[in-house]
Amino acid sequence: MSTSLTDAGAGGWQQVRKTVLARDGGVCCVCGNTPQAGELDIHHLIPRAAGGLDDPANLITLCDGCHATRHPNLHASLARRTIERWGIRLARWLDRQNELQSMESSLGAALRVLGVERFRPPQLEIVLAALRGESLLFVSATGSGKSLCFQIPVLLSQGVGVVISPLRALMSQQVESLQKHHIPSSFINGDLSPEEKALRYDLLRQGVIKFLYCTPERFDQTAVRAQEIAALAKLRPSYLVIDEAHCIDRWGNDFRPNYGRLGCVRELFGNPPVLAFTATAGAESQKRILGSLGIPEARVIVTGVNRPNIAFARLAVGSDQDRLDLIADLLRAMSRGRAMIFVPTVRIGRRVQNGLRELGCELPFFHSRMGTANERDMLLGQFTGRLEPQADKIICTNAFGMGLDVPDVRLVIHWQHPASVEDYLQEFGRAGRDGSPAIAVLFTSPNDEGLLRYMAQKTVKNSRQNDPAVLTEKYRSIAVMHRHATRSRKCFRKAIVDYFGDARSATTQSLSRRIIAWLFEEKTTVSGSQYCCDSCDGVDARNVRRWALYVWTDQKRGWKTRHSRRQNRSDEVTQPQRRFRFR
Repeated sequence: MSTSLTDAGAGGWQQVRKTVLARDGGVCCVCGNTPQAGELDIHHLIPRAAGGLDDPANLITLCDGCHATRHPNLHASLARRTIERWGIRLARWLDRQNELQSMESSLGAALRVLGVERFRPPQLEIVLAALRGESLLFVSATGSGKSLCFQIPVLLSQGVGVVISPLRALMSQQVESLQKHHIPSSFINGDLSPEEKALRYDLLRQGVIKFLYCTPERFDQTAVRAQEIAALAKLRPSYLVIDEAHCIDRWGNDFRPNYGRLGCVRELFGNPPVLAFTATAGAESQKRILGSLGIPEARVIVTGVNRPNIAFARLAVGSDQDRLDLIADLLRAMSRGRAMIFVPTVRIGRRVQNGLRELGCELPFFHSRMGTANERDMLLGQFTGRLEPQADKIICTNAFGMGLDVPDVRLVIHWQHPASVEDYLQEFGRAGRDGSPAIAVLFTSPNDEGLLRYMAQKTVKNSRQNDPAVLTEKYRSIAVMHRHATRSRKCFRKAIVDYFGDARSATTQSLSRRIIAWLFEEKTTVSGSQYCCDSCDGVDARNVRRWALYVWTDQKRGWKTRHSRRQNRSDEVTQPQRRFRFR
């Protein structure tokens, strides 16, 4: 078959292939069609498995369709290649809106190189926009496949793609993943020896690296040698990719100021298209991110904020003991899956751990100051199931598992609300990654703001900038989160969705775009849970355990359903809403 190589290696087979193609005139020997050269296969008359030789006398030229008739075991893969090519040609011919002007015919091949069969919505939309040379910001939950959205455009373009990432560990993991797929990629950071760095810069000059990962500090003239920055400036990348782009807004003027200077880095590279990705950035934060990058008019795509399988409960419980009793009750009610209890400080976390121990619930506590890095990694491994004995319930600060992607978290509890809606999305979003029902419980108290404001003061005071404007913004974020957490008469889900601007309505797609979606996109259906939040479902501290059992088992039995129309106010939902009450 054409995909096999002779004992002489790829070079020998390629020469034989050229000889056979030239002999047959680039025409299928069966149907007489003259497709493009890349669509012609060389077929063994006597199969290799039966002793057939890679000799031109034993080889003929076939198109994909005729080749498929000779290989029943490969009908699907060979036919798919043909369907993809002709489907792309048809879509381009029908493309009246120039949506597919830069789309590559090798899109399917690039997917398979990365070990993926089809896109998940809205990955294809983002890839097509990137291939058209558009800059954009994609806001979506961790684990939603953001990496594929920039890997495909970089693979299908000339030159290198530069990826800015905040953490060295993440860079190493992504480079390792790409190399497993035989894609030349590398990273440059301060851990490398001068000799190793010089070798990697040399490979970049030769143009043999497809992906380069680095932190924003790599372009800091006060910390990095001018020769290194000059070497990077010569790259002229096809795309500048910004991972964890919320750092621009939330860290850029705080303890990672170089994130706020990435607009200058883009200019250094010759203003390539920017593909920015984050799991959490509200509508106002989105504007600030794009402005900082110098692309204020770039497109923003938000998805995954509305998690229909997660039900929310805001519980106004002031007493610590009452909160501990409720937590213990919910933990005992769980029959499967994992639970995470978020606490704002180490001191409160230890108090919660001791209180639950007295109630018979022994839980480990993860925080940044615990033990050594190995001990922290061990606890992380036990929670994810990588190490034994497993720890399926854990108390943690927000330092636990940034980017954590565990599928079966059934319960997320917050001892008090976090410092921003963005933080809350990151943390409750770790629940229900497998699509099964999950619950996010948020304890509320009028005094929650005081501790958070004090922590914000300490953070800003200890930062390099000590900027009063940063403190003002932190105060604003705390106030917004507190307002949404305590407005128990309002739908909590709608408040979160509105904050992030996740209002993706079904738009009419052109015929050409529908053809491409049929070829390359998964057909997914999102089924909403029959449960929503404390406001819509009539939940409080007295009945939350029973409500949780109904949510986890996805049962409606036992609830009384009625429809109501809220008053027509500018800040309220005006359409009929489903409410659930206990009988």
